[in-house]
Amino acid sequence: MIAWRYIDKPAATIAAIKDYNSMRNVINITPQEIKELYDRMISPRTAKITGLPRVWNPRSGEEALAESLDKLDVLQERYRQAIEYMGWFEPAWGALTDEEQHILREFYMTGNQRSGAASRLQCELNYSERQIERLRSKALSRLSLMLFGK
Repeated sequence: MIAWRYIDKPAATIAAIKDYNSMRNVINITPQEIKELYDRMISPRTAKITGLPRVWNPRSGEEALAESLDKLDVLQERYRQAIEYMGWFEPAWGALTDEEQHILREFYMTGNQRSGAASRLQCELNYSERQIERLRSKALSRLSLMLFGK
């Protein structure tokens, strides 16, 4: 496909790395959110006593159910996309060495600033800043190749 020739693969790879934690989070919390939504949909509602006069809406039950079904669709689609992402990203990530994963994680997955990552890795791995940059670039290129091809 022609579009693959024009994609900025390093930037797309960095975006994929940054998305990893949020996708893992979606996979971890969405099943519980779906269960809670189902529970709210099937449990009877009780009237709230507020002391204010109530406005009678004969379709309020239908509207609440429709809203819950819409929310359920969104949650299920979000979960499906996260599973698809993990099936695409994790094999490529797993093919990297531990050192490459550590370097990319430090630069792109943590909430830390990129400039701080280089100095932390310098101290931790006992490499020069130039060597850290070479390793980061090489790891990013390898991951990009595994994710997007040539």
